[in-house]
This record gives sequence, structure tokens and C-alpha cells, in this order.
Amino acid sequence: MSKRWKKVVALGLAAVLCMLPACGKANTSGTAGTEGGSAAAEANQGAGGNEGISEDSPYKDKGFDLSRHEDVVMYAIGDRPEDMDMVLEKLNGEYLEPWLNTTLDMKFLSWSDVQTKYSLLLAGGEKVDLMYTSSWCNYNSEAGKGAFKELTPEFLQTYLPYSYEIQAPESWDQVMISGKIFAIPKNYAVFNNYNMIAVRKDLMEKHGIGEINSWDTMKEALYTLAEKETQNGIYANGQRGNAEFADHVWWQHIEAEPLASGYDFMYFTHGEEKLPDWDKDVFYKYTAPECLELYLEMAEMAKKNVWSPNKINDTSDAQTNFESGKTASFIWNSTIVSAGDNLEKAGIGTYEIFDVTPNTKAQRGSYADDTIAIPNASKIPERAALVLDCLKGFPEVNNLVVGGIEGVHYEMTDDGKRKLGEAADRYGWGSWAWGITGKDSPQLYSEDPRSSMMDEMCTAKEYTPVASGFTFDKKNVEAELAVISSIVQEYGASFNIGLFGDETEAKYQEFVGKLEEAGLSKVMEECRTQYETFCERKGQE
Repeated sequence: MSKRWKKVVALGLAAVLCMLPACGKANTSGTAGTEGGSAAAEANQGAGGNEGISEDSPYKDKGFDLSRHEDVVMYAIGDRPEDMDMVLEKLNGEYLEPWLNTTLDMKFLSWSDVQTKYSLLLAGGEKVDLMYTSSWCNYNSEAGKGAFKELTPEFLQTYLPYSYEIQAPESWDQVMISGKIFAIPKNYAVFNNYNMIAVRKDLMEKHGIGEINSWDTMKEALYTLAEKETQNGIYANGQRGNAEFADHVWWQHIEAEPLASGYDFMYFTHGEEKLPDWDKDVFYKYTAPECLELYLEMAEMAKKNVWSPNKINDTSDAQTNFESGKTASFIWNSTIVSAGDNLEKAGIGTYEIFDVTPNTKAQRGSYADDTIAIPNASKIPERAALVLDCLKGFPEVNNLVVGGIEGVHYEMTDDGKRKLGEAADRYGWGSWAWGITGKDSPQLYSEDPRSSMMDEMCTAKEYTPVASGFTFDKKNVEAELAVISSIVQEYGASFNIGLFGDETEAKYQEFVGKLEEAGLSKVMEECRTQYETFCERKGQE
């Protein structure tokens, strides 16, 4: 996701874009500035003909000078698919070379290297033209350092002639930092932040456990499973120190949402889309009374052996534990469907999905969760943007990049859905192209109604809070946030698995005291200032 957006109008991109001319034809005036890039290339756009591209190129007669062949290097996060080279050969040979006189070279930064090498890659002089980034993967921090090119409305309209016009309007708001854009967001948001619970149906039937439709009925089910199945080597849940309950079902249960993606500012939604009142609704997650209430609940669950007492030192994966039958439940987003399918395929048991918060509305995840940035160090930002436009703006190209080769990695059904191909394991659908997936991407075919159950339930109660467009710029309180983060890491895991037991409340007060000493009030005041500016932009108080 790399790059920072440095200049997208403080009045808000959504309003500005509405006043700009249609983006179907490239702007050839050369007004889109390029910090650290090739200003001369932009200046020459108007002189560009169709040299270097095919007669049927959709970029023909757009005014782009594509006469010089370029190699664009893009970095993604995760493991390189086994058939990546095969897909690139088709992508470059059939689309990028004839259409844009360009080849794409894909490189991958492994999960284990993200923390240590991401920033170094951007600052180290290596060729990087497109970089995956997100609210949870260095977007704000790298944008603050100037690592990403600011993407002005003019630049976006000019160099994204096809994908810009189909981009979700609200997505631009969600990637803004202090009114400026530094990355191009995905165009398909899912309910990745709404969570439900998958429970072993065979064990529920065995012990006479009824429907789970609330926090309390979930607790009772887990207590029964803990009492009856722990002796058989099956824990009721695989709660982890990184907060399966806390960050997911609990805050849904009390109808609270994050105010800014990637931070711990929260607000009570009251099930409404309107902007929350700062004084009445906004709070810091770890100092709210509801947080202590949660930690006391965790201590009670730990006492009843809902999860392994050794969880503080357990690095095993919660999904894997559920799939292998070591735990009887798994809390997450739509991932619980594939986890349940794997459980049944292994012949271990059956599963069912339950919405623990049926009266809580669901919103789609932030578009800032998956974006692509253009590093300021790129010598060819315009060509990089055109490549991204091609990957996002044409369904046949998008499906190729996201899912591989039709007939090999996936197959299409008569009703427009996709099925796994013989080589699906060598290029999994959506395995890395999270910032590129389009909203018209074909859904996976399944005869099992549970495969679409979660999405259908969320869609039925979907809402889009105005506050989802708020982003926080930490540059004025970066030092305080660093200390606060270390304190949360020191205490958080122990609270989340109930390790403090009867000492939970005392430890919590100690925890809150340290947060206050670290400058939490200054952080909250900075958030308030930025939030009020956001409200003014939205024309509300």
C-alpha cells in the first residue's frame, strides 16, 4: 500500500471531484504536479501520439506519450503465488504491453518482513513504482514521512481515465489524511469488520444447546461446552491475546464503532448514520467503563476454562485450532465459513453460524483497509498510475490479476459465478491483490447456503455512517501514541484472556493510570480538533 497523498484539497475530495470535468479523456495540460517524479513526462503528455501501442488499445487517442517502453515494479504483501509468472506472462503479453507499452514486475514482501523492511524498501533507493499499503499497514506513517506521492484530483482524473469514474465516491474520503490523498483505494468493500461465531453444531446437539442470538446466550453455550468437552481435549473457544472477543463481538454488542480506522478512538452509533456528538458519544476504547466490563467478562470466562489456561504463551492460530477440532467455536468475519467448511471436509464435525448481535447494524469495512500508493521516489508515477488504472478499470484484466487464468485457476458458471479450477491452489483468488479487487468481481459458487448467509444477513441491516469518512493524522501526537501503544501491548493480551483473574479491576485502574500519564488527554484533544474540522467539512456541527 505505499505512498502518501500530499495534496487533495482541504474542502474534501468528494465535493471537489464533483466540480471537476469528466474523466473519460486524459487531461493533457500537464498541470498534475509530480513530486520526486518526472515532471517533464507530464509536460509532454499533450504531445503524445499513439506510438508504441496497438491500434485497439483503449488508451489510444488519450493524449498519453507511451512511445517509450517502461517496466513498472509493484510490491504486494504476503507469499508469491506459485503461478504468478504464468499470470504475468498473460497480463503483460495480452494487455499491458500492447495497450500501454509497459510490463509489470511483481515483487512480494513476506509477512515476517513487513515490520522490518517495509520502510527501508521505500527509503532505500530500490525501484518501487506501486506499493500496497493500508490503514493497518503503514499508510498513515509513511504518508507522514513523505514516502508517498500526493495524488491531486487532476492527477487522478488524468491518469486513471477508466477506473476513476467507477470508483466508489466515499472511498476517497476514507483515504484522506488531513484533506489530502496519498493512495488509491480498492473499489470493493466487504463486511470484514462485522463478526459472527461459528460453533460445532454436532457438539451443540450432543449437549442440548439451543440457538445463540445474543452475548449472554453465547456465553452460556461456551460455558456448557467448557464443562462438557474440556475433558475430551476440546476447549470451548480459542480466545487469543490479540483479542478475538474484544475487538469483534463485544463492541458490536454495545453498538460501538471505531471513529478512525487504525486507531482506538470509538463512538456509540445508536444505530444511526449521522455524525456522533463528541461529548456524548466519542470515547477512548481502553478507558471506557465498557472496557472494564469486558475484561471482567474475560476473567469470568477464563475461570470457567472456556479457553486454554496457557494461551498467554500459545502462538497457535485460532482458525487452525477450530478446523482441527481443538476448539468448539471460532469468532471472525466471513472467514468462519471457510473454517467451518474445512472442519467438515476433515470429517471432524459440523458447524453452524450465529449472529450474536442481531440488532446491531453492519457497515462495510473501510476502503482505506486496502490501497495502492505511488512512492515519491518513483521515476514514472504517471505510467505506474496508468498500469493501476488498467488493472482496476477492465473486468477481464481485473479477474486475471485477482484470480488467475480462467479455465486453469478458476472456471465461470452459466450464472456468472466462479468455481475453483484444477490449479486453484497455485493462484488463489484474491490471495494478494486486495487493493485491486473490483466491485463486480464474480462470487464463488456454492450449493451450501451458509456460504452466503453472513453476507446476506449483513446486507439486510447495512448502513453507512458519515463518520466512516473520518481519518486521523497522528503527526502532532506521534510520540504520545508510541508510548500508549507500548502500554496497551504490555497489558492487553493478559486482559483479553482473563489472566489477571480477581485482580482484573485493580490492574485495569493501574493500566488506565499509565495511559493518562503517557499523554492520552493530549491525543484525545488532537483527535477532537481534527474531528471538528471534519464535521465542518461535512457541514455539520
